[in-house]
Amino acid sequence: MGLRIAGSNHNGPSILVASSSPLDPTTQLGQLLISIEHQLLTHGIGVKQISTDQLLSIQPKKSAVQSPVLIMLSEEDSDTTINQMMDTLVEHLSPALILVPPSLNHTTLMFRSQGIMCESIEIDPIHASIILWTLAQRQPAIQQLTTDLRLTEMSINSVHTEINKLHEELQSAASIQREYMPTKLPTISGIDLGIVYRPASYVSGDIYDIIELDEDHTGIFLADAVGHGVPAALMTMVITQGLHKVDGKGENKRIVPPGEALQRLNNTMTEHQGEQARFATGVYAIFNKRTNEITVAGAGHPPSLLVRSSNGEVEQIESDGPLLGVFPDVEFGQETVTMEPGDVFIIYSDGFEVAFPSTDAVGDERKRPTLTYIKELTEAGSGIETLADAISTLESHLDNQIGSLHQPDDVTALFLASSHSMSQVQATQ
Repeated sequence: MGLRIAGSNHNGPSILVASSSPLDPTTQLGQLLISIEHQLLTHGIGVKQISTDQLLSIQPKKSAVQSPVLIMLSEEDSDTTINQMMDTLVEHLSPALILVPPSLNHTTLMFRSQGIMCESIEIDPIHASIILWTLAQRQPAIQQLTTDLRLTEMSINSVHTEINKLHEELQSAASIQREYMPTKLPTISGIDLGIVYRPASYVSGDIYDIIELDEDHTGIFLADAVGHGVPAALMTMVITQGLHKVDGKGENKRIVPPGEALQRLNNTMTEHQGEQARFATGVYAIFNKRTNEITVAGAGHPPSLLVRSSNGEVEQIESDGPLLGVFPDVEFGQETVTMEPGDVFIIYSDGFEVAFPSTDAVGDERKRPTLTYIKELTEAGSGIETLADAISTLESHLDNQIGSLHQPDDVTALFLASSHSMSQVQATQ
């Protein structure tokens, strides 16, 4: 950056000469300075004398053309003063040449360790003037670099401010999104529930809901908005508010079947579709714990899984409905299956397809879908000891996957089992 003395009458570049006391032209130091000044003047560079105290009090001016410094130490300069000089030069990035008398040779190494040039006070004036002329010539470039650095620092600070602002806004968005989902799994008599929910970033394109519709029926819903980040998260909030699960109240209350519920949701989404279409997949199931029947309807979603405890087989309940938000007035088929004692019903998002990459996959290959997730979900659904233990195992397997800290997609899975059925299975074992 360099140092500058305000109020100079010299119109061209100047060298600042600092010493503890005024230099007498009749002394050796005075004669040395006169010789150096003469050499510099021939190259259009002036010399301005200042005291050491002035040097230590100088504040750099951002708009000024700043000058190299020639410091002529004397035997009267204390170590404290010398250290202050060095700190000033380092702080202001000032180009400098230090002329050191023999008695202060111990300071030479100290200055050089900070990148400051040091020479003996007995230096040839021509040699000294060449060094100072070189410093003066490079100073405009150093000044430009300093200005560019300052502008870069300002830009970086501005970017950091915007990133922090964005960070806060995303945290707020995540908090708002969580308000549209259950804060914890509900406690429903006769049913065991479990969930794995892992957004890929602050907010998620997955949204779920679990609600007790009446004393016999429980609804579980999972939707996956196409895309990632804030747009997908905003879409999920529209979806969860558009799913009508129950009509009427009291004696007129009617549970809306899954297929009809998805049809209404689809119509709502298509009616409010903007110029840029937003799509989603979804699955809605209603479990009747009195009959152990579960009715499922899907909209372009991965097939639900029913893990049979009797033989370990997995039944896939296909979702034959189209994507949500594409075509209005379409019907969504539904299928009803009976859950046997110990069976576990699973709905999940398509993030699981890339959650368990092949063991030999490298680079982008780790983002390719595999069928390993079916085995992982099936094994979790087979944990009849407690559903919580099985889900903990699944989460542990997710944690141990390569790239799990930067998962490519949101991951959500809901598990449902009849606790009475599971108790019956345990009792027979």
